[in-house]
Amino acid sequence: MPSGRAVLYAVREKGVDNLWVQPLDGSARRQLTHFTSEKIGGYEYSKDGTRLAVGRGHADSDAILLRNIPH
Repeated sequence: MPSGRAVLYAVREKGVDNLWVQPLDGSARRQLTHFTSEKIGGYEYSKDGTRLAVGRGHADSDAILLRNIPH
C-alpha cells in the first residue's frame, strides 16, 4: 500500500479473487473487496495513493489439435 504500513494482495478462494490488506504491525488482515465471481487480472494504486484500480474478468481457454494441414 502507498503508506508502506501494509501489504495488499489477492487471494483466490473457490475460483473467486478478492483483495486483502495485511498490516505490517502484525494486526489482523482484513478483506478489502467482496467479489462473488471472476478473477482479478491486476490492481494498482493511483500515484497519490487515494484510489485503487482493479481489473477483473474471466479466462476461457481451448485446446485445438490440427492434423494433416496441407502445405
